[in-house]
Amino acid sequence: MGKKFVLRVVLFKCQDLAAADLDMVGGKSDPYVVFSLGGATKKSSCIMNDLNPQWAPPEKFEFELDEWENEFLIAQVFDYDRFSKDDLIGSAVIPLTLYAGERHCEMYSYPLVLPDEVGGLGAPRSDLFLQISLSAKDGSPVEYFY
Repeated sequence: MGKKFVLRVVLFKCQDLAAADLDMVGGKSDPYVVFSLGGATKKSSCIMNDLNPQWAPPEKFEFELDEWENEFLIAQVFDYDRFSKDDLIGSAVIPLTLYAGERHCEMYSYPLVLPDEVGGLGAPRSDLFLQISLSAKDGSPVEYFY
């Protein structure tokens, strides 16, 4: 059996999210983030009535995986709705190959793709701020040959 790998994700904030709760004055969202990787799913806490939520302290997530070369972290930002289905208000697909080698990632902004229901490509840019690192489970760096 080969090496196991660990992807660590730290969620800091979102910026300029789409307003999904338009019945409120000015429009708001109740955002939370769902991370998916290799069949595993992790969910952040929800921050109510905020288009620029900050998770304080930042929330940390960890995924174990056997392979990473062809894997993608999927981050989806949802608006919580108490009486109906939660609305997707943005998503990002992040290839793990970005984090191979000796790269140590500081907080980085990932642009969110917005669904048509909240403006699609014509909407203002929304961003998700994460810190991501990939390492072997034994702590050694992940090598990638281009």
